[in-house]
Amino acid sequence: MRNALLWLLRAYAYGFHLLLGLLLAGMGIIALTSGHSLTLGMLPWQGASLTRAILLLGVAGVIFVALAVTGLARWLFPLWALFALYMMLRGFFLSTYAFSGAGELRFAVWLTIGAFVAFVASLSLFGRRRKR
Repeated sequence: MRNALLWLLRAYAYGFHLLLGLLLAGMGIIALTSGHSLTLGMLPWQGASLTRAILLLGVAGVIFVALAVTGLARWLFPLWALFALYMMLRGFFLSTYAFSGAGELRFAVWLTIGAFVAFVASLSLFGRRRKR
């Protein structure tokens, strides 16, 4: 039962960060190819550097998930999950970012809770032994 729960939590963490990485990379690709600049007030970058950062973070997120799933560098995944959680907490709640309404605040809270659960689940990778 415990192993099944750990497996489900790990699968959730992988899925959450894979979707986050694909979303970020997709936003970066669309912004680069369309020539439009992104405006994301919860992130510390602006203009072209924001577009590059979003693209690089998205690609990095997908790579970290792939490395964790294959077992090549599992220790990187909890660090990525912690970084993503930190950026959400800092950007949404510890900055001057203003929500446009209750729906946006609710979304940010649930997204951050999801990132927190994914981070806690990612810590289970430290107790897992690789089968030989």
